[in-house]
Amino acid sequence: MDRVFSLFPTTFLLVLVATACCSWSSVGSEHIAGSNAEPAAPVAEGVPAISPAEAAGYGVIQRVLGEEYTGKFKLCQITAKPGENDTFELRQSPAGLIELCGTNGVALAKGLYWYLRTYCNATVTWGHHGTGDHLELPSPLPAVPTTVRVSSSVKWRYYMNVCTVSYSSAWWDWRRWEREIDWMALHGINLPLSFTGQEYVIAEYYKSLGMTEEELQAYFSGPAFLAWNRMGNIRGWAGPLTPDNRKAQFMLQLQSLERMRALGMTPVLSGFSGHVPAALERIVPGIKLTESRAWGRFNATYTEVRLLDPTDKHFVPLAKGYYEMQTELMGTDHVYNVDTFNEMQPSSSNPHYLANTSAAVFQGMRAADPDAIWLMQGWLFLNEFWTAKTVKPYLDAVPNSGMIILDLYTEAAPIWSLYESYYGKPFIWCMLHNFGGRRSLCGNLTRIATGPASDRVRAGSSMAGIGLTPEAIEQNPVVYEMMLETGWTTQPIDVPSWISNYLYGRYGAAGGNTNLRAAWTQLEHAAYQYNFPQTYLGIVQKSPVIPRNRLEDDYAEPLDPSTLGYVNGLELGKGIKPVKNYSDYGFAGVTAAWRLMVQGAVETQASAGAISGPLSYDLVDVGRQVLAAVHDDLVTLSSAAFLRWSKQKTNSSADLARIGKALLTIVKDLDQLLSTDTNYLLGHWLDTAKDWATDDAERKQFEANARYQITLWGPSGQINDYAEKHWAGLVGTYYYGRWNLWQKTLQTAVDTGVAVDVPRFQSTLLAWEQSWCQANGSYTTVPAPGAVSLSQRLLSTWATASTSGKYERVNNTNVIGFDIHAGRALLSKDIGQMKMFCDLEPLCVGFLSTGYLKTALTKRSAHPNCDLYVKQPQT
Repeated sequence: MDRVFSLFPTTFLLVLVATACCSWSSVGSEHIAGSNAEPAAPVAEGVPAISPAEAAGYGVIQRVLGEEYTGKFKLCQITAKPGENDTFELRQSPAGLIELCGTNGVALAKGLYWYLRTYCNATVTWGHHGTGDHLELPSPLPAVPTTVRVSSSVKWRYYMNVCTVSYSSAWWDWRRWEREIDWMALHGINLPLSFTGQEYVIAEYYKSLGMTEEELQAYFSGPAFLAWNRMGNIRGWAGPLTPDNRKAQFMLQLQSLERMRALGMTPVLSGFSGHVPAALERIVPGIKLTESRAWGRFNATYTEVRLLDPTDKHFVPLAKGYYEMQTELMGTDHVYNVDTFNEMQPSSSNPHYLANTSAAVFQGMRAADPDAIWLMQGWLFLNEFWTAKTVKPYLDAVPNSGMIILDLYTEAAPIWSLYESYYGKPFIWCMLHNFGGRRSLCGNLTRIATGPASDRVRAGSSMAGIGLTPEAIEQNPVVYEMMLETGWTTQPIDVPSWISNYLYGRYGAAGGNTNLRAAWTQLEHAAYQYNFPQTYLGIVQKSPVIPRNRLEDDYAEPLDPSTLGYVNGLELGKGIKPVKNYSDYGFAGVTAAWRLMVQGAVETQASAGAISGPLSYDLVDVGRQVLAAVHDDLVTLSSAAFLRWSKQKTNSSADLARIGKALLTIVKDLDQLLSTDTNYLLGHWLDTAKDWATDDAERKQFEANARYQITLWGPSGQINDYAEKHWAGLVGTYYYGRWNLWQKTLQTAVDTGVAVDVPRFQSTLLAWEQSWCQANGSYTTVPAPGAVSLSQRLLSTWATASTSGKYERVNNTNVIGFDIHAGRALLSKDIGQMKMFCDLEPLCVGFLSTGYLKTALTKRSAHPNCDLYVKQPQT
């Protein structure tokens, strides 16, 4: 497979930069081993030498802004003052250049981004091939009026979840990794998780002990599921993982490590956790391995991963050998991630056993690397197994200087305060935010803006950093931009003021558009004061079920923690309570924001031409959330109509057909809207998976990996729809196909008078889902034109007051009973949409502003927070 290296300009300065930090063709184990940074590049006689940090900084400028901008900045390296963390300075040089100085490459890149945001109204955010960027810079570049010196408020700025490497970066090539590393540097990240290619190290290590390729293949999962293979959750699923693929990923890792180190980052490498192939029992006489419990409803074929207990006498020697080989192949920066009990319960709660366990994990690191630091996720402590009596001995067995803890979900479920700041261990205040790449429009901006600043100085706090730990990226960029700024300020962030500045940076001149600014005011209060993304995803991406009673029961998240129903479905440890949201999620506010954003996009297009980039992304993103909510409510109405037939035989076939037609239409409309922006296309995900293949068989395997992960997850829906995506192609085929089958099944039952055979429906649906996952085919990677005009049409269809019926408003009035959809209010409480739903349902004679449609209005009562809308007879 061809992994093309980056080409650099031929000017002398950039040749120098490339020599200093980008010489990938020379990378090999002998080049990397034991090094933390590249030596300064050789220079021609008479040319001033530049440091590796400066060379790395010029490289970022060239790649992000273009070659022509490297001559407009003068970079220099400085030393941090006592008590300072990473630091940058900005000033205007006498020669008219922007003088940017920093303590390392990350500080220089962060200083560059600070300049771009502050003086140029420019941003660099996630987006396919740069479509998330706004880099229309003024010419000439704005001057820096006074010297600026900024230091990071924390030592560490961490990035990535152990799951991100599968949900988002499973198929990345060097071009995409290079882009992400630059994004990290610009945002000041200096502690990135770097897990790519570790299967090469694992395989080489166990082969050196005598393990065969066949035995390794029984252990490794397919490329899209390696995160859970690494954590000891599953084995073998969606494999094999060929030696060629392992080697290619390893070479990609070497490129990434060299770039990260040149920038002054500290890449976090994998550690030895004790999850091992079963064949180790054959190779090491007397070793005792236990089988992990079934995880995520997988059967024994893909679970029963063997665990070597850290207290076993073989653990430390085997760990030492692993670290030594990894260092030989990848080098080291002395920080290693190990999560022995992630989503798995230890075999004993005895404090001495737990202390011996963590001591052995740490001893295995230090046996090979005397400077080793153990980085672990605090996620395991969410489980009720862990209390002060178990957490304290587990942590106390490792010196404070030898461990960093990721408080993985601090914005919603902080653990550090429950366990006395991890009993002195330095911890990183993390924002998890996203599960599986689910595309909910949400995030708690007020919590993010205030939490890190206040917790850092709280009495007894051992907070040492801030971090991003999303399970998947490339969504809700506003949340991540704000969170990363908390690592470079000591004060809480004023959210409205920050968003105001953010809009100019994201949209340029259009950031001043009155309607766009009003849209974001709505979004700030309606969507961005809420912690839990899985609560309001809607159900367009969920596998449909035959209605039984209430929609919330039919589509409830499973309660088993092994099925990954985090926080809302997870059994939390004693005393751990989710952080309160600052407001309820407001779908009416999101709908209002969409109306304003569409109008703002229309105005922007009229004055500046076709919209693209960040404004296009946001226009689709907000519209997508509205359509998903309307679909959810149409399922509510369809389910209610079907239940009336199945229990009372009171509604007609025509009623269900009318609602069903609208339900299927909106799925197609959602797919069409998503197709107008390149960031919402299924084709990119599938094509990048297939690009890694070396032959037709592997191409089919990798496509199946990519399809299964975002749908069934396991072979028969073990973690079904957990990693759903609102992507054009996926919505229009997979989701539409399922809802079409569902609607036809309900319609047939009503038309024939024969009850649904539920087991038959479920088996038919699963067979259809599996056939889609096993299919091969191409989906477009080219966005369709007309995002603005399409948004206008969809807005008029799904978010404008109906004209077919008139309604009388009765203020401060409630109606008791007579609910068409008992037990659940509609999500869409926008009055125009409520009128649309009432018109669609023939039994509806009125509705409440709280989201309930009514079949009768006789039991009225006063209510200060509720208005009644009465449908008037048509003349």
